[in-house]
Amino acid sequence: MIFETERLVIRKLHTSDIEEFYDMQRNPKVMKHIKETMNRFQSELELKRFIDYYANDSIYYHIWGIEEKNEKELIGICGVYENEQSEHEIAYRLRELHWQKGYGREVAKGLINHCFLNTSINELTAYVRLQNKGSVHILEKEMQFISEFYCKKADAYERIYKLKKNNAQVVY
Repeated sequence: MIFETERLVIRKLHTSDIEEFYDMQRNPKVMKHIKETMNRFQSELELKRFIDYYANDSIYYHIWGIEEKNEKELIGICGVYENEQSEHEIAYRLRELHWQKGYGREVAKGLINHCFLNTSINELTAYVRLQNKGSVHILEKEMQFISEFYCKKADAYERIYKLKKNNAQVVY
């Protein structure tokens, strides 16, 4: 276990998570604001890539599985990684059948707490496409809005949010 929240356990991903992972990666509603959907083979490669990062100390890239405490089923992924701008970026994604349960905000708060309490990270960043209303709503509550810009790579407007450790309301 990496950390837990009131209702969720955040843990390392396993190859046995492939069915639920693929269910998430192939869903156009889930992937709409992230990237293209993936077929089974692409999902297997992506899952393996995330798992392989656990053994690679030369890069800061941690993507973990999310499951409900009472269930042993993958409901999504979350994590923190060093992006191309050398920022520590948080990310989360949930399978559609677990939307509208408050898990997104719970995971975001848990990631913030985990990073500021258990790592040397002093500032977190989040990028979100403007059309992703659910994540915009979560990030508005948990982090500070910095700016909005057009992202050529995504062909969409995005928002940047940041939070410094000394400004966070970390729960000890």
